[in-house]
Amino acid sequence: MKFFHYFNFVLIVLLLVFICVAEDTLVSKSLSEIQTRCFELEEIVEEHNHLKNITTTLAVDNLEYVWMVDEKNMCFLVNHKNIQEIGQEIAKLKLYIASNDIDAFKVSLEEIKFFCHSYLHFMGANWHNVL
Repeated sequence: MKFFHYFNFVLIVLLLVFICVAEDTLVSKSLSEIQTRCFELEEIVEEHNHLKNITTTLAVDNLEYVWMVDEKNMCFLVNHKNIQEIGQEIAKLKLYIASNDIDAFKVSLEEIKFFCHSYLHFMGANWHNVL
């Protein structure tokens, strides 16, 4: 009979480990993709030297769409208040395109990259999350 208790305990621990690793994989993939799109946006801005062009607008729209999809998925895994800053900075990007404010646009991109980098740092799977 004790065997089944030990087996259930091991099964529960393995299930928790699997959930933590799956969470880490999903969050890391999503945040890494947002960071990559921010780097692409930086290259586009450096190439064109102004924001009012179709390439920049489409890139920001794609970034916003990817973030909306990822945010819906991540809300089940992370506290929404921890990740809402990224969505707010993406909304600011659209305002900066309308006013052609390149400096503020670059600052917002840096903020998004900073948030992604810091979230990737502390949202990973570790023993603390498993236990």
